[in-house]
Amino acid sequence: MRALVVCNPAARGGRGGRALPGVLGRLRGLGIEAEAHRTVSLEDARAAACGAAGSVDVVAAMGGDGVVGACAAGLAEFAAAAGHAGQRPAAPAALAVIPAGAGNDAARTFGIPLGDQAAAAALLPSLVRRRADLARVGDRHYLNVAGAGFDSEVNRLANERLARAPGRVRYVGALLAELAVHRPATFTLTLDDEPREVRAWFVVVANGPSYGGGMRIAPDARVDDGLLDVVVVDGALSRLGLLAAFPKVFSGRHVDLPAVSVHRVSRVEVAADRPLSVYADGERHGPLPALFESCPAAIEVLAAEGAPGFARPPA
Repeated sequence: MRALVVCNPAARGGRGGRALPGVLGRLRGLGIEAEAHRTVSLEDARAAACGAAGSVDVVAAMGGDGVVGACAAGLAEFAAAAGHAGQRPAAPAALAVIPAGAGNDAARTFGIPLGDQAAAAALLPSLVRRRADLARVGDRHYLNVAGAGFDSEVNRLANERLARAPGRVRYVGALLAELAVHRPATFTLTLDDEPREVRAWFVVVANGPSYGGGMRIAPDARVDDGLLDVVVVDGALSRLGLLAAFPKVFSGRHVDLPAVSVHRVSRVEVAADRPLSVYADGERHGPLPALFESCPAAIEVLAAEGAPGFARPPA
């Protein structure tokens, strides 16, 4: 097996850089031909994954969900370019995840344990290779979750002011700060071909089930079903009601509340009555309006047997 480890050395206050030698040593001790690319940006990570996709068996994204999403986008770009050229590589690179960030929701989706990067790397030979969907917003692919409204503002605060805090502390702290000032927006949604207008705190477009360090915002979303789960939290819910509902997001039971609706679609257009940003895989994408689309079976990934982010058993 040949692997390129695309590592964000700054992830989680330098955790990625400190753990990289141990990860490479563990992989090489297993007979894996492993090299590293220390990435300097998400665009650099995407380009590294795309450039290596035809020459290695695995691209292992080592960092947070932003780096994982960037590597997934690079692999999808390579596959699309090969398809347009009429070429199919004999063994296209699969995406693996070595969690070293704050949220690590992609690792949760793939059933990869958190906390020990070398131990996660040692699992690579035993993981199952399988197809996974991506989602696309505008010209960018993402793996897990995108959103706009209250949750995207929480994401912004978490990135800008609480970047060094642990995953859940980071997002919970940002949520409490934003709750004091945020107000619902009027969103115009086109769910496949069905238009509707809603007053909502936020709209999430999920390919995978969780974000923000284990918040199961779309608990039934799966990365191999060819669909997106659009989660809408009604703006009629009071601030106190939103705060009271928040703990349920860690179990996914919030979707049982009358104020929460879930729509399963292959594409959705989202616009709002005021400027709002879209965040995807924890990183800012751009402003609304935006078109979100499912990209079925866009890449191959390495996941644990019975990984919770998949609907079907491995082939």
